[in-house]
Order: sequence, then structure tokens, then C-alpha cells
Amino acid sequence: MSLGDLYEPLHQHHADPYPFYERARREEPLFYSPAIGAWVVTKMADVRRILRDGALFSSANTLRPYSPFPPALLAELEKGYPNLGSYITMDGEEHRRRRAPAAAALTPERVAAIEPYITERATTLIDGFAKDGGVEFMAGYANRLPVDVTARLVGFAEQDATAFGDDSRAAAAMGMGHRFGSEEEQIACAQAWVRFQRLIERYVTERRAAPEDDVISDYVAAFAPGDGPLAFEEMAELIGMILGIALPGHITTSALLGNGLLRLLSEPEQWRLLCERPDLAPNATEEIARYDTPTHIFLRISTAEATVGGRNFPAGTEFALCLASANRDEDAFERAETFDITRPPHANVVFGQGAHYCPGAGLARRQVEISLRLLAERLPGLRLVPGQRIEYRGTLDHRGPLTLLLEW
Repeated sequence: MSLGDLYEPLHQHHADPYPFYERARREEPLFYSPAIGAWVVTKMADVRRILRDGALFSSANTLRPYSPFPPALLAELEKGYPNLGSYITMDGEEHRRRRAPAAAALTPERVAAIEPYITERATTLIDGFAKDGGVEFMAGYANRLPVDVTARLVGFAEQDATAFGDDSRAAAAMGMGHRFGSEEEQIACAQAWVRFQRLIERYVTERRAAPEDDVISDYVAAFAPGDGPLAFEEMAELIGMILGIALPGHITTSALLGNGLLRLLSEPEQWRLLCERPDLAPNATEEIARYDTPTHIFLRISTAEATVGGRNFPAGTEFALCLASANRDEDAFERAETFDITRPPHANVVFGQGAHYCPGAGLARRQVEISLRLLAERLPGLRLVPGQRIEYRGTLDHRGPLTLLLEW
């Protein structure tokens, strides 16, 4: 029996998939998964090669669901806009053109300019619970800081930040993989997706009338100049492009913060080391991301005959690149299964690679670094509440704890 027949990415192998990934790298580093409908790639060398070759391995299938959406969910989605403009599913020149405003908004200079706001907002959030002796970290911090930062950068007003965060988190479940509990949950997520689209639509209309210094205005200027009415498809494309930076802009960072605190506090000597040496925050950020990568799976599809893992595949073959496995590959990292915040930074695929490398990687890193420094300085006595059961979001594209109880 192939390992693919045993692989249950959203069930048995969701809470702790790493022993299974280690076995796969050793016994069957490339296997077909009926659950995903793709060949799962677990080794770093193969993952890197596919990510770098966008001509042979297209991103067109990146957002496709594991299984077809039911009619009731599709009916809700039809009340909004079709997903036409997302550069995440594009390749070549069209991908570069549509990604350009996002990349320009997330340069090192722009990230440095927003850093004081990150520090200010992070400090305010910590102030809000520092005297309480405990906090549910995801709701109290990890799900809030990245939302506020992304909202400010993209252009959502402060009064819309909460709605933006709530709806976009629910909308994220409409991505490639999600474990739904019921049809009602599916429909609620579809409704959130449509509300999120409508929010972006309102901002597009406002920014066309009165541009501001934000990403929405940049996209409007680049793809919908003028003041005439937009056709339905034009608005759909704008919404898709903006959604492509607004949603990933906070979802992955929230998961990274949750995974990071869980890992650091599960190995108290590492937390103590960070408290003693806050200068290790950048290293700790990289090690957290490598060791418990929020984005587990990237889908790709071959555009021509291709060789992967020593096997030949025809055009149209789908591959599921397991970033989380690649980042613990023994052939790529010494002591790959050891969590060590003193580990010198080493190339990984946390934020992808090649043309589709995440434009917001620098912003995500800065938020985590600042958060780790502030938490270590303000709350060195942080510890996990004993006996809690850690449950993870039912997705593979932003895997992080649903809740995380901390005390001090």
C-alpha cells in the first residue's frame, strides 16, 4: 500500500503531520494522494525545482478545492464576483503585471516605514492583557495585529478592520483545502467571502473618486484609471487582485505567531534563551517558520512532460508541494528535527520561491520579530496553560492553532 493511501492531511495527519512526513521522505518521497488529488512532493530539492520553474509547473491550479463545492455553496458564491484577477493563479508576464502594485507596496523601505505602527499596535495589544495574568493568544493578539497592519497597508479604515479580519478569515476557508464541519459552516464561509468582496468593491469605488496612499489606490491607478463606470468583469478583476494581497497579508502571519508561541513555550529553555537574548528574535522567527511552516501545501500543474523524483509524468499532472516537509528535510538542514533559535538563517521555502515568492514575507517577518521581542521583554514568565488541547484550523494553506491559552 502506498503512503498516499494512508495520508489524511486534514484528519489523522493534521495536528502533527511531521512523523508522517519524515517517514515519507525516507520511504516514499513522492507519492500520490487521493485525498488531495495530486502527487505529494516531500523533498526540498524537488520542491525548490518545481517552484523555480513556472514555465513547466504552472500555478493555475493553486486555489482549486480538493473536492467540488456543493450546489448550496456555489449558489452563495454566485451572489458575489467570480475570482478573475488573482495573480496567485497566474504565470509569466501576466502574473508579474498584476503582482507589481503589491510588490511595490511591500518593499523593504515600505516595511520599514510601517514598523513604528507595528510596534505601537503590538504594544497596545499587550497592554490590554498584560495585567490579566492570562490570555487566549490567538483572539487577543495573533489574529489582531496582522489584521490591523494589513488593513492599514491595504487601505481599509480602522472602523472596518474587525469586519475585514472576521470575514477574510472565514473567506480563507474557501481556498484549496478546508475541513468543514457542516453544510451550514460551508455556506457561512461563502457568505463571508461575498461580504469581503463587497467591502473591497466599496473601497475601489471610493478610491477611484478620491485616491489615497494605499494598495487599493495603487491597483485602481494601474488597472482602472479614469472615473467612468467599471464593467462587471473589470470590477471582478480588481477585487481579485486586491483580495490576493489583503487575505494572505494577515492569515499566514497569524498562524506563524500562534505556531511560534506554542513551539517556544513547549520548549521552555528556548523561551528563556530568547528572554535572555532578545537579539535572537530574527533567528527565532526563521526557525519558527521553518520548523512549523504555516503553509503546508502549494499546488502546481505540469504544462508539458516532466520528470519529478526520478519519475516521468505527462502534461496536466498535479503536484502538491509539501513546504512543511521540505523545511524539515534532513538533506537540506543539519539536525532538521531539532528546534533551535540559535540556528543560523538558512534558505528555506517558508514563503515559497521563484516568481511566486510571497511579496509580504518581509512584513510578516517584522511582525513576528517585533512581537517576540516585546513579549519576551514584557512577559518573560509566559507559559502554556496546562492540560489544554491544541486544535488547528482545518486548512493546509494557513495551518495554525485555533486557540492558545497562555498564563504568567
